[in-house]
Amino acid sequence: MNPNICHDRKIVFVHNPKVAGTSLRDWLGFDEVWNHGFPTTNTPVECWNDYRVIVAIRDPIDRALSGYRFMTREKYVGSFRSRYPDLPTWDPLTFFRKMFNEQIFVVPPQFKYTMHMHSNKAPDYLIRFENMDLSQLAQDLDIQKPLPRENANPQTEVVDIAEDLYVALIDHYKVDYLLFGYRPVPYRDFMRSQEIAAAA
Repeated sequence: MNPNICHDRKIVFVHNPKVAGTSLRDWLGFDEVWNHGFPTTNTPVECWNDYRVIVAIRDPIDRALSGYRFMTREKYVGSFRSRYPDLPTWDPLTFFRKMFNEQIFVVPPQFKYTMHMHSNKAPDYLIRFENMDLSQLAQDLDIQKPLPRENANPQTEVVDIAEDLYVALIDHYKVDYLLFGYRPVPYRDFMRSQEIAAAA
């Protein structure tokens, strides 16, 4: 059973990884059980069509690097650490090559979280991580508490990503760029933006 469905309130929360999902689940009143499955495989199409569907999205490269930082830090103790004991030593190329080839739920393209292959319905709420505007959703669901900040990590580390890997990541997430209006920036500008964020 999908722990991200509330039949009483007729809500489907799609837990797109590295997009404040833990905080959003808590804010929406879901319990601690997580599920990063794609709606097509873990959400009955009737629920997708009839319930309020909530999905958050994020700039594809920022999201990918957030996943890299989170999973390669020494204190990460999630399931992938037992599968890959040397995970904290992985450089970005090793991380993305192995994860994209071996683990379909580690920062996959986001469009897979915003669609159900047995329905033409789009999500009712598509929340952008960059501004986290929850006002309409809060009003519709009568939620008055603030959004908690769980698993939030300040970007204090510049990920030394090579230009060819940066270009490969843009290609990997090209459908996300096309569908959600994000635009990749030139490599040097991207690296500079990381430095500025880390110094802030």
